[in-house]
Amino acid sequence: SDGDGVRVRAVVMTRDDSSGGWVPLGGGGLSHVVICKGRSHDGRGRREYIIRGERLRDRAPVLECAVQKGLVYNKVNPIFHHWRVEDRKFGLTFQSPADAISFEKGLQTVIDKLDRGSDSPSSSTPEEADTEDDGQAVISYRK
Repeated sequence: SDGDGVRVRAVVMTRDDSSGGWVPLGGGGLSHVVICKGRSHDGRGRREYIIRGERLRDRAPVLECAVQKGLVYNKVNPIFHHWRVEDRKFGLTFQSPADAISFEKGLQTVIDKLDRGSDSPSSSTPEEADTEDDGQAVISYRK
């Protein structure tokens, strides 16, 4: 469930440290990219916000990155943004500047929640009222 309503189409990029440039991840092609709440696959098992990318062509998962405090976000130009979490670097080449703005705003909202520490079951704001695994309770705000 994309609880924050952020869903864009973009090419997921990764940093090639040998050349210092950016290259398409997993062979390239457009992906659906969402910011959603779920459990990441790295074994921690707790619910968190995750940036997920799934390639349109074959539904292959090409991106899964948990949003953490300390995430460094860079807007290089209106359609290419990239970020770093610890030693991992990812970028997105968006279809339009509007998609880039939508993604950045959604990510900023999540980071603000993490910084406030307000994302808890007792929270009363509508967009956070999703019960543990009951997708029915998720309220999405779509512009």
